[in-house]
Amino acid sequence: MKAKTTVWTFFLLLTIILSACVPTTFSPPTEIHITDGDRVEQAVVAVDGNGRSHIAGVVNDRIVYYRTRYGEPLAKFTMEMSGSGDNWKQFDPDIGVETNGTAYIVWLEQRGGPEKFACWRDVPLVPPVGGYQKTCVLLNGTNTAGIVKVVQRGSIVYAVYDQINQNLRITALFYKDFTHSDNHGLVYDYDYHFESGYVYGMDMVIDVNGGLHVAILDNYTNTGDPPFTERLFYRSNVTTDTLGTMTQGMTIAEGIGLGEDVEPSISIYTDSASEPRIGIASIWTPSGIDDIYIDSCTVNGCEFVGYHVVGLPSSWNTYSAIEDLEIQGSGEELFLSFIGDDSQSAAPQVYFTEAFDTTIFMEPSDGSASYKFDLDMVLLEPRPESPATDEVPIVSWGESDLVKATYYSAGWLTPAVKVSEDNCLDSLLLGDVGSNGSYYAGVWDACSDTWFTTQAWTEQLPLIVK
Repeated sequence: MKAKTTVWTFFLLLTIILSACVPTTFSPPTEIHITDGDRVEQAVVAVDGNGRSHIAGVVNDRIVYYRTRYGEPLAKFTMEMSGSGDNWKQFDPDIGVETNGTAYIVWLEQRGGPEKFACWRDVPLVPPVGGYQKTCVLLNGTNTAGIVKVVQRGSIVYAVYDQINQNLRITALFYKDFTHSDNHGLVYDYDYHFESGYVYGMDMVIDVNGGLHVAILDNYTNTGDPPFTERLFYRSNVTTDTLGTMTQGMTIAEGIGLGEDVEPSISIYTDSASEPRIGIASIWTPSGIDDIYIDSCTVNGCEFVGYHVVGLPSSWNTYSAIEDLEIQGSGEELFLSFIGDDSQSAAPQVYFTEAFDTTIFMEPSDGSASYKFDLDMVLLEPRPESPATDEVPIVSWGESDLVKATYYSAGWLTPAVKVSEDNCLDSLLLGDVGSNGSYYAGVWDACSDTWFTTQAWTEQLPLIVK
């Protein structure tokens, strides 16, 4: 009895400490508009080192930018194009931001035809003389299949984008460091390997030294025609050739059963010797059920390659269907969250655990009968007054019972918080979250509008919303 009491006291104390890191209140949800009455769609968000949120979205087929702290605009504008009408449109934005507040927006653009082009534009915190630049800077002068994504860490922001051939198959994946003009090149050259590809999913992370690491789930062919071979592989610019092509990497798996409907997730953690390692989470189905694999190697050199099968509870041994997954490394911990189902007769749930030790296996969605969507996970540093010292993972997701749509956020060992709820049947359950230090913010679609909120403790909120 004494031992049980000691364990319970430890977990209670740990929960109290962690709850001091995790926001349980949020600023009042605010509709994001560039002009009164418009509808912002496809919104994404990034957070700078001073807690400002930088949002990109689409209004009437044009990319828009919106900067805020608690919802009210600090800056906003709309991108421009040289033409208008059918197939003159901008869409699928992504955004990253340096700690100092310089944002980088990427998007896709059509210019009167079916061809798509990858674009970017930087947005400094202070408008330059003459105002912000509002037109596309091409990442690549040739057509894209639609891959253009960014990732940020501190003062570094990278973009990854693709190039295609006449059969709309990918011939190359490129990377560009927006903050260092000489740091760019090829992630993977399909042409060089006599291949063409199609990417199911991709994830990226930046290490402490500024190296970019990319996990890719694709299919490839040497002929351009079926059959295609599925593949999970990894590339990094920790080492490159003289042209900047990434040379560090490994092919993790080829063949069938790689779970192409679930994107891989990549993060960095440390092993017991404090050596930084890359971890890549993916779904394999070697025995007809979904298993979660963590493949890993050292950040520098990709040595000591290994893999780990996440040990789920025994109820997952006969039926396992996993729809989405995320990992985030913090020290030696590699936190894992996923949406999944261990029973054909029950609704999928959100689960939260540690990938290498699933002793603590939480279900923050608490058995709800709703559909679950749009899982995301970020790391949050402790607030200055908190006794905690390590970063804490935060998960967010949306739920729908076909009557109302609800968004939740939950921290490690802390309960889920309802961030918003609406009764609109047209809600798309699409959203995005971002973090930087102890700052945390999100955007989501509800009732034909984009909404915004940020973590908020009462002393932080402006008087107008207290």
